[in-house]
This record gives sequence, C-alpha cells and structure tokens, in this order.
Amino acid sequence: MGIASRIKDMAEAALLTEASVTAVDHISDDFVRVSLHSPALRTARWTAGTKVQLRLPGDGWTMRTYTPLHWDAADGRTELLAYRHGHGPASTWCGEVAAGDSVRFMGPRRSIDAPSAGERILFVGDESSVALACSFATTGAEVTHLFEATRPAELPQTLAKLSLPAEVCGNDALLERLRVLAATVATPYRLIVTGNAATVHAVRREIRDWPAPPAKVVGKAYWAAGRAGLD
Repeated sequence: MGIASRIKDMAEAALLTEASVTAVDHISDDFVRVSLHSPALRTARWTAGTKVQLRLPGDGWTMRTYTPLHWDAADGRTELLAYRHGHGPASTWCGEVAAGDSVRFMGPRRSIDAPSAGERILFVGDESSVALACSFATTGAEVTHLFEATRPAELPQTLAKLSLPAEVCGNDALLERLRVLAATVATPYRLIVTGNAATVHAVRREIRDWPAPPAKVVGKAYWAAGRAGLD
C-alpha cells in the first residue's frame, strides 16, 4: 500500500464508521435489505427519519444516502433498505453486496424529523421513500401511505413483505389519489412528501388549492431525472 492510499484510509477511518454486513435479503428484483453490525453503532444517536451516507466501493469518494429501517443500539445493529434505481454505482453495489463485506458510512444525521406517537401523517413517496416509511412505522404515529410506482402492480408485494400497508398508484394518478386520500385523514395532520423532485414540487403546488390544507408540509427530493447523488 502506497503512502497516498494509507493517508486516504486513515482519513476515512477518522470520518466514517465501519460496519460488517451480516445478512443480505433480496426481497424483490428492485429492493435489497442489508443488515449491518458494529460496536460503534451502540453509541450512535438515531431517531426514525435520520440518514446515513454510505461510501460505495471504488477508488473515488462516492457517497449515497440511505434511511435506516431501525437501530438496535444495545446490540450494535441496523438495517438498510436499498432500491435499485437506474444503473449507477449504488445499483451496482446493491447487486454485489454480500454477507461478510465491510462498509463505511457517515452518520446517522438529521434528515426528516420523526413523528410523535399518535401524530397523524399523510405520507407520499415512491420506491426511494419506502425505507423512510418503514422507519416511521417504529414511532407509533398514525401514518397513511400513498406511493407512486413505476410498476404499481409489483410494489405492493414488496410493501407486504415489509408489513407496510399502503395505497399504490401509477405516476399519472398520484395527484388525483392524493386529493381523495387527504379527504379521509382527520385534521390536523402533517404531509410528508419525498422521492422524485418533480413529484415533490407538484404536490406542493397541488395543496395550494385545497380548502383544508395540512397543518405542515415537509418535502425532500431524493432523486431527479438526469442528476445523481441527491441527499
């Protein structure tokens, strides 16, 4: 190992947490659940909705953001749910990761504030939002889910395996279904929309005309067409 490589490794060790991959579960063609273990996870401060930024294998400094499904501080374990979106380095890692691998990541860090027990949430997202929805399921909040999907006939099977009840629709039907679903949610409630940047913007525009808008709106884009590595 050369000097440059040793310096790079030392810098990574100082900035990132290292964990071992203990299990990999390909729950569908598009989703993979990765279980991690490290003594360092016992001292990390995690709440539902926080994120970790995983360094992907390779010579560069390529990071991708994931929402842990849960966090077992007592045993130093957590799980990530990765969605294979496109053909970039993250999708490659999802297809190649195996038990026994080591990974390095930064975090957990604040991203979207967790709901409180009993809080009413109308949750709108897509395949990239499923992990966040799973993390919110640990909070005791009353969450109503609406997912848009590229293949709406397939996503419900994945959600069922994750014990996540939700309505799923195609991209073109999202705003119509959102209007119908919002009318069934008791007020006040918080609207959380994540996933495609275009959807986040469209939902924000849509609710301006609602006679009874949500008490608060939180939006976060996870991806956008033609762009990579959004947080």
